[in-house]
Amino acid sequence: MINGESCYNAYDGTAIYYRYWLTMPLEDMKKSTIKQASQPLRQVILLHRGHEHSGRLAELGEQFATAGYQVFAWDARGNGRSGGIKDHAESVTELERDLESFVQLVMGRTGIAIEDTLIVASSIGAVLAAAWVHDYAPNIRGMILGTPALSIRLYLPFAIPSLKVARTLGLMSRVSSYVKAQVLTHDKDAQQAYNDDPLISNSISTDLLIDTHATGQRLLDDAGAITVPTFVLCAGKDYVVDKQAERKFYEAINTPIKRWQLYPDSYHAIFHETNKADVFADCIEFAEQVFSTPVQAPDLSTAHLNSASKDKVDRLAIKPFNPNFAITRFAMQKFGHVSDAIATGLEHGFDSGHSLDHVYYNKPSGQNKFGQAVDKFYLNNIGWQGIRIRREHILELARLALADIEDKNQSSNKSYQPKLLDIASGHGFYAFDLLTEFTDLYAELRDYEIHNIQALQAKAERLAMVSRVVTSQKDAFDPASYIDANTNDTSANTKKSDLAIASGLFELFSDNTLPATALAGIYDSLKSGGYLIYTNQPWHPEQEFISKTLNNHRGSSWVMRCRSQAEMDQLVERAGFKKVKMRIDRFGIFTVSLALKTVSTDDE
Repeated sequence: MINGESCYNAYDGTAIYYRYWLTMPLEDMKKSTIKQASQPLRQVILLHRGHEHSGRLAELGEQFATAGYQVFAWDARGNGRSGGIKDHAESVTELERDLESFVQLVMGRTGIAIEDTLIVASSIGAVLAAAWVHDYAPNIRGMILGTPALSIRLYLPFAIPSLKVARTLGLMSRVSSYVKAQVLTHDKDAQQAYNDDPLISNSISTDLLIDTHATGQRLLDDAGAITVPTFVLCAGKDYVVDKQAERKFYEAINTPIKRWQLYPDSYHAIFHETNKADVFADCIEFAEQVFSTPVQAPDLSTAHLNSASKDKVDRLAIKPFNPNFAITRFAMQKFGHVSDAIATGLEHGFDSGHSLDHVYYNKPSGQNKFGQAVDKFYLNNIGWQGIRIRREHILELARLALADIEDKNQSSNKSYQPKLLDIASGHGFYAFDLLTEFTDLYAELRDYEIHNIQALQAKAERLAMVSRVVTSQKDAFDPASYIDANTNDTSANTKKSDLAIASGLFELFSDNTLPATALAGIYDSLKSGGYLIYTNQPWHPEQEFISKTLNNHRGSSWVMRCRSQAEMDQLVERAGFKKVKMRIDRFGIFTVSLALKTVSTDDE
């Protein structure tokens, strides 16, 4: 067995420390993955519980390495030897981004594919693992979740609401842990090791604790989106997390390969208990099971007909009358005109380009002080905050794509003018942001609604961009709208776009045949090596409220089916793209992905 340690920098420069336990030197591993294609190498990534570090999982790592796996374990930011504020992250989604980069780093070092990767995680680390699988939809072989902290037992009444109020007032930036070694394990030696370990902390960032709780609730609400083989380990005498939440999650995950194991006498730290040998053996047994089964992702193309997300929409449709929603609708119809943003939503639809303009500008306005206060409250809604973050993520990934496009075309004798295609621009807020930043960018901005086209034309004239902007009234779901770029003449490729954007469109329609049609058209409209930026809404905390109170641009109730990220990514992949980057807001509502067009025989 080969032991080692190393370090890398996260996206923001934070140093992330990690350990590994291997069956062969790293320099020999990539050669081995090529030679042993019939029996590929397998790797395991370990995630420690809150307050702790990778060294605490050394024995588990050695057990997996002895069984023939290549094993890696990190110290999450703010923990152990890694950098960052102690026991703090901006959100769980920031830790997810770290985990995504760590997995990519490990794959790059070993040459082992994501399909041959297993995640084993403990407590808060297990929440992180499940959130990453839910949000990023990696095609991993499986995950083992040891006592996942989906619902932490805080004991004090109204603990989370009280902490939220304290943070609003700028108080209680940290919370001391009530958890002592005696309630983590029966093993006296393990208790002493825990107490003597200088790298273990006894507090946690309040913001991270609140967000971990919110993430756990989100996973419980949308566990049906998870299709990865999963093993949940439950401790019978767990005084740290709620066992009922673990069971609820287990029952809701949508995979034919799942296992539940209750250890009746164990405390929370199940990998450090007196029966840890049995726990290790069960974990390795599950790993052998999933690795002996061929990787086969479920077909999600018909999820609009039969899926957990479809079932949720159907359940919401038949829920009993809720007077709160009726009162909200009445109040908006009667008094909504005092708020400019609400008045615009009522007139044009809350999903319209007119409505989004107010959200993006984020400047409260109304008929009077009361109207401005209502407008501010409305614009601070969690969904609209997520929309504004989504815009920043679109711009971030567009910059990455355009920089790569520029690098690829530097060898040209003349300056290269990249072309952007936006298939549903609305009022083109982020498109004009890009046109302003990239002065050599040319754009074709499309929309189905004529009033949006008129708004785009007026904005292009106002910004003196008429020479670089073409507007077209086209239906993104009509195959004929993409024909111009699909001709077979020799100049066809020069007419194609370098970057396409599909933002906020697919989320409005449940039927997967519609985005599939649009994605096929986008593929044909892009040059070889072109990029696609697409958005998704895998979950929304106010899905029911929106469907019962707000109208869409067609004048009907704004009913949304939240596509899982796995479902959306599968549609994109089947259209001929490969996802290379992804971002998600801190609430877990909106994702933005960057995908590369794979080369077809026609492009060659």
